[in-house]
Amino acid sequence: MLRIVIAEDDINFKKELIKILLTMEGVSVEYSTGDGNDALEALIKIKPDVAILDIGLPGISGIEVAKKIREYMPFLEIIFITSFEEYIKDAVKLYASDYIEKPLDEKRLRETLDRIKKKLLEVENVIPFKTEDGVKLINPKEIYCVQASKKRSIVYTQKEKFICDYSLKEIEELLDGSMFFRTNRSFLVNLFKVELLKDNNRTSFEIRFKGSNYKAYLSKELYEEFRRRVKAIYKS
Repeated sequence: MLRIVIAEDDINFKKELIKILLTMEGVSVEYSTGDGNDALEALIKIKPDVAILDIGLPGISGIEVAKKIREYMPFLEIIFITSFEEYIKDAVKLYASDYIEKPLDEKRLRETLDRIKKKLLEVENVIPFKTEDGVKLINPKEIYCVQASKKRSIVYTQKEKFICDYSLKEIEELLDGSMFFRTNRSFLVNLFKVELLKDNNRTSFEIRFKGSNYKAYLSKELYEEFRRRVKAIYKS
């Protein structure tokens, strides 16, 4: 199910848009609003698959909403809808999935959402983590880091942190080695989530993550390999 949040201040246009979306199979409208600030709060709380944003929103513009939400949800699919062609360059910079001009082109909207659905199906790769409360299905892209906790592990994600019954070594074998890096004996880190390194002590760096207060640690002995792996990600 493709979960969508809409931000559009034209009431009649928003009604038309929702009506069209409700006719589409595998699509769910989770929330709609006409205010930029409210849209940003809703996106952070709901964490949908797609945001449909009008650029000329009151409060803060759709472009500003997109810039801010990218810090929290770098993989969010964004569709801009507007009457102003001059914002196309901004939309491209923000890696928008599409930029649809008003009046609404229903055929193009359907094609764009179909393309997004296919893309999400292709990249969807949830991993089952066994916990005391049952099994949690987690997309690796949502994981910031994993920390060893005796024979178990603490998994830090966008939505929560939880203890799972796998050892750090077992989780390392489950996750994609091109995305995750063992930074010391206790931490496994998602390289795509790393924002910066800070000197921690004589033997380690502190790792900070994008859009999160989580912390991990990198052994200074592994710094050159860590640096090489991060550079490889952004070259690909």
